[in-house]
Amino acid sequence: MNPIFPSILSTNFFDLESRLSAFASNGIEYIHLDVMDGHFVDNISFGPSAIKALKSKFDFKIDTHLMVDNPEKMIPKYIEAGSEWVSFHIETQKDHAALIQMIHSHGCQAGIVLNPDADVERVFPLLPDLDYVLLMSVFPGYGGQKFIEATVDRVGLLKGHIDERGLDCMIQVDGGVNADNAPRLKAAGADLFVIGTFLYNSNDIENTINIVLNQINGAKR
Repeated sequence: MNPIFPSILSTNFFDLESRLSAFASNGIEYIHLDVMDGHFVDNISFGPSAIKALKSKFDFKIDTHLMVDNPEKMIPKYIEAGSEWVSFHIETQKDHAALIQMIHSHGCQAGIVLNPDADVERVFPLLPDLDYVLLMSVFPGYGGQKFIEATVDRVGLLKGHIDERGLDCMIQVDGGVNADNAPRLKAAGADLFVIGTFLYNSNDIENTINIVLNQINGAKR
């Protein structure tokens, strides 16, 4: 699996198709979709129709990150639209186990998201049932924010607990990820890297992807 998951939140929508074509030509398998409802976070972004439109022209798999107050209502809609991976925030205070089961019942990969100020240990009881944990390295709602350095230690803490228990749960990081911090995140235990602004600001997508992959692949735990 290619560990780079481009986020389209920061894109210029008039240029989106050309960027997606560049991703498809350079081995990207997953697109990360940030879904915002204007309540859980202030911004509003993509509805299920965005997935249908994307899938009509490209073969990407969709990793949907739900920043919504009512994940129990939104999960089926985004899976029906074509999402293969779905994550929701632990901060929603819903029945997390039931939501994970809902995602799995549709044959999809289930993830939980933690904001930068959420205690990593909150997710420990759920790890055996999760496919991945998404650690936010910025506060969600807007693209282009600066990476929060404490995320590296949070990745290490989570990875240590996963390894201690012999679990298969992956760690995904989202927010300000670039060629400088990606290898440090990898060395700490991260598996998947959501990258938005750093990719979309690049004039050479192929070169940028190769640089990040080389940095990740060269990192040692």
